[in-house]
Amino acid sequence: MKKLNSWTLLVLACLVQGVAADDIDWQSGLHYHAISPAPAPAAADAPIEVVEFFWYGCPHCYQFEPFVERWLETKPADVVFTQVPVMFGGPADLHAQAFYALEVMCERERVHEALFRAMHDQKLKLATRGELETWLGKQGVDVEAFRAAMDSFAVNAKVNRARALMRRYGVRSVPVVVVDGRYRSGSGFQGYEGILAVTDYLVDKVRVQRAAAGPGAE
Repeated sequence: MKKLNSWTLLVLACLVQGVAADDIDWQSGLHYHAISPAPAPAAADAPIEVVEFFWYGCPHCYQFEPFVERWLETKPADVVFTQVPVMFGGPADLHAQAFYALEVMCERERVHEALFRAMHDQKLKLATRGELETWLGKQGVDVEAFRAAMDSFAVNAKVNRARALMRRYGVRSVPVVVVDGRYRSGSGFQGYEGILAVTDYLVDKVRVQRAAAGPGAE
């Protein structure tokens, strides 16, 4: 993918106005897209994975974050939620690597929201490794340990997996939610809550598909 197209795609996201989710007839090809090839159905009692693809520098992802936090407070017990940083080149790649470095250091949860706020409320670009390290040091992160984590095999493996998931799921803009590796959120929403409403719809859809597949599904 050309860099120009990648950065253009970063700014494409749903603008919000708010509408009751029950009033929407969710449409395949608009509100969500089936991912092909689809994975084999999992067992009916297996967790349903919901993955949000995001970038710290994306204003829509920052605005979406409070909606995700509220959704997580009431998410079904059979749903497992994961965030995956995208890599569209430039600072996005740096931030994805930092996301996983902080994760292996057990620091990600502590600084996740602060990093969003720094970039959008305080208008810090944090576009270079030096800028990021300086900021992290002010947050009490061990910078030497961060540098080691950034160059570690574990972080490289996580970054490579995230990049592979982006390709597999056809992620070209953020925020995007993928349900069970089968469905990707689309467009046409009239509120950020619409992305999560269609997520709930797709989770229910996956449950029905698993039940129809029978107990022998894997």
